[in-house]
Amino acid sequence: MQLPAAVRELLLLEIYQQANDLDWEFLSNGEKTAQYRKWIEDPKVGGVLLAYGPEKDARVWIKDVPMKEYGRSQEGIGHYVRYAVNRFRGPEEIIHAACGEGWSVAPESVGEKPNHCYATNGEVNRYVCWGRTGTFRDLIWAALNEAIGARQRPAIVVTTRDGETIPTVERLRQIEVADHCGVSIAHLHRTMIQNPDYAGASLEG
Repeated sequence: MQLPAAVRELLLLEIYQQANDLDWEFLSNGEKTAQYRKWIEDPKVGGVLLAYGPEKDARVWIKDVPMKEYGRSQEGIGHYVRYAVNRFRGPEEIIHAACGEGWSVAPESVGEKPNHCYATNGEVNRYVCWGRTGTFRDLIWAALNEAIGARQRPAIVVTTRDGETIPTVERLRQIEVADHCGVSIAHLHRTMIQNPDYAGASLEG
């Protein structure tokens, strides 16, 4: 959809504010589908989008533009970070959990599918990927692929957030699998912070 920049900005802020209020990541697939319908019916969202195209295009835009990037934005990654009301502290927090102090994120190394980057201590680089427990298989596979020919043992970080826990049996199984595969593993509970780069701050105040 061809949207004026100002209109696009306001839509992104509105949708991300509502997603934040809904705890989008905790919604079931059915609840998310219902919310897409509500957004189409919402004068602040669908009411605006329908002025620029048909309903099917409006629905696709919501799914493929703001919501496709929502999870990455909460990680502090991507072009839409400034629209997330709250977010995690970013890859540096992951690196410290996986490698300890003295390591930092190597420049231009952050990527996705799964979220990953290279940690550096100034001498060597180390692959680190992270995600929630439901992505554990993807994390292991990504780390195994990186392990081939790597000088440093790759690491994965399984993350939880407030309101989320991993059963002890599942956590121990993840540790066993990672150890068998020659991959380091850490479990990190993260708390979201107010986004210091939030674009809506100037509008609020």
